[in-house]
Amino acid sequence: VVGIIAINWLVIADQSGQGIFDGRCMTLSNLHSDAVDYPKSGKPVSVSSIPKLPRVRPDWNAPETVDLDSARYYQSQRAIGRLFRDITLPANLNLSRRSRRQRLNERTMDELSSAMDDSLSMTDDVDEVVQTAIRDRIDEFIDTSRQLPAETVEQAKGLFQRYVSGLTSICNTYSLSYYRPLTEEEAVVGTIVQKTSQPRLRQDMTAKLREQTDILVRGIREELAGDDDDEEPEEYLQRAWASWKLSILERSSFGGESFGWIGIGAVFDAIKVIEEIRLEEMRSRFY
Repeated sequence: VVGIIAINWLVIADQSGQGIFDGRCMTLSNLHSDAVDYPKSGKPVSVSSIPKLPRVRPDWNAPETVDLDSARYYQSQRAIGRLFRDITLPANLNLSRRSRRQRLNERTMDELSSAMDDSLSMTDDVDEVVQTAIRDRIDEFIDTSRQLPAETVEQAKGLFQRYVSGLTSICNTYSLSYYRPLTEEEAVVGTIVQKTSQPRLRQDMTAKLREQTDILVRGIREELAGDDDDEEPEEYLQRAWASWKLSILERSSFGGESFGWIGIGAVFDAIKVIEEIRLEEMRSRFY
């Protein structure tokens, strides 16, 4: 009831020359107050007491899939109408992806290690500045010039494949269309841009999308961190470094870009762990 009252208030205010001071809007304001107080007062608002809407509606109140040229809808000249028309959701995103030169599964460990070493030189000038700064920072803790161990590369590869598999499943499961899965960008940002005649369904699917994506990312981060208490934190940093390098190599494939954000987040987390341990060691020397 609260939602019906609020929408009716907006539509009537949009159409009336008196705006929000229209008598029906004043009635709706009082009804809204009563509806909000219902849990405390126990007095419900009768639906029959809510002022009815005219048949013609403003464009911002139209379902997303309806033709706005219909005689049932008009272009609202209020601020809400102008804002509505300034925002356009694309019906379909560009889903094309550049093909990979060689599939990840087909690479041997030596080929993958070599390609990851070369990946930092495959970027533009802006990315190169950022990557150089990150590599210099990592160099303070581990030697980035040495080739990564095959075991570390294998771990990074496995994590990437599990991440892509999980993300693909999420994008297929929470799409509003049987024919178009969600994009990597939608999953990472946590939104669904596809138009639908059921906004509430999209809202529910978006909430589930965010929850499942969060679970997936947390799981990958936990695997990167490892669960061996005897492991040196530098090994965690090495895995994170390998994962980030792999993401650069696979950035043109589905999941590559977002896996890089996970990798770089793990890099900074590992550095923080190492610094805290070193700081604690320094303090123990003086006490």
